[in-house]
Amino acid sequence: MFDITYLGRRCFRFIGRYPRTSIVVGLLLVLCIGIWVGRKSPPWLRGSTVVNYVRSHFASERSDTTKSVARGITHRQILDSGVLTNILSVSPDAVDIRPYRALSAGIGTESLVSLARRYKALAAINGGFFEMVGTFRGESVGALKIDGEWVSEPEQGRAVIGLRTVDGKIEASIDRIVLRQALVLPSGETLQINGMNRSRGKDELIIYRPHFHTVTLTMPDGVEAVVRNGEVTDIRDREGSSRIPADGYILSASGKKRKDLLAHIAEGDAVQVRETVIPERVGDSNLWASFAHIIGGGPLLLQDGTATPTQAYGREGFDQAFHSFWHPRTAIGKKGDGTLLFVTVTAAEAGVRRGVKLARLAELFLEWGATDALNLDGGNSSMLIIQDKVVSVKEKESRRVKPADKAEPKKAGAEKNTKTARGNRRIRPLPRQQGRAIADAILIFSRF
Repeated sequence: MFDITYLGRRCFRFIGRYPRTSIVVGLLLVLCIGIWVGRKSPPWLRGSTVVNYVRSHFASERSDTTKSVARGITHRQILDSGVLTNILSVSPDAVDIRPYRALSAGIGTESLVSLARRYKALAAINGGFFEMVGTFRGESVGALKIDGEWVSEPEQGRAVIGLRTVDGKIEASIDRIVLRQALVLPSGETLQINGMNRSRGKDELIIYRPHFHTVTLTMPDGVEAVVRNGEVTDIRDREGSSRIPADGYILSASGKKRKDLLAHIAEGDAVQVRETVIPERVGDSNLWASFAHIIGGGPLLLQDGTATPTQAYGREGFDQAFHSFWHPRTAIGKKGDGTLLFVTVTAAEAGVRRGVKLARLAELFLEWGATDALNLDGGNSSMLIIQDKVVSVKEKESRRVKPADKAEPKKAGAEKNTKTARGNRRIRPLPRQQGRAIADAILIFSRF
């Protein structure tokens, strides 16, 4: 009789005696199984995420096509070994470009498809990083400035792209920046503001503006000053979650900052917020102050035609697992003549997680003629939409639908129960091609 116990003991004894040989044999066995699964997967494995990932590596289809989308806008799509690269090239005098927040609020998420359709954009690409769980889900993690007003402060001196319109042309600049915000008190003294439109931490002073939410969503362990038209109209201590006025903002402080705020302001005081942008390039502070829109990402890929070394990625808070693995990517590049390149690198098949290392993405931008480039939020958020169509996954031929008179009857009990524990509400998951819901996006509008 076959003794599985005996065989197991012999295998462990062999591994203990010949560890290197065992590792090599094991890796070869895994490789052979992967090749078999990728090429000839049995019916019970088809549709598996792991199987689809393995099969994508053996895709033989290759293509490289370029087409005109509109005047001054071209779309190039490269398919190679299951990886799909999309490059939307935009002339600076042919478009208007503007970032938008999901749900037009400081928190919350929305699909890119929904954002593009809601604003009737010619093209759209996902934007920066964001909180993915909790009460503040959808809050931007990184710089975001829209129409001259800051929505979120830069994160850890990470790279950003600034956009403005000068003489009918889009001007863009990419650099690492820091934002300094201070509350100017009636005495002329200042209090440092630690952040905006996000959860309030220990010993922090946070400013909440109307586009964040109707209330601050804070706990009653601090003080909140209501400021309307530059004047302190109310001070609420140990109450929390104050209503944000439409014509002002809330100053919310905890710990040591709570004591400082209570000691320096009173109802009726006139206060103002001072903002200073400090870029890495010396002398560009006035330039960055003039940008109407700023979108944060990171890390910086190219600057002045030179690729950023991978060691520098750590300065922006990105570890090796992030930049040295083949993740799906979203990025923006800029050519010397001002042409902007909006890029996604994803798997050709929806639901498969494949992409490119950041060092390789920087090399690709150099090949495409860019002088500066910035990585944005990637992973499952990576998506590019052109003319109401998702192009960051390969379009497949739709399956034929059987005529109604020949349709097979549904088996009893085949439909899954989609009700939640609350009973009546149904779960409506997003279609796979719509990707993960995002916090902000960059929308492109043709001028012609």
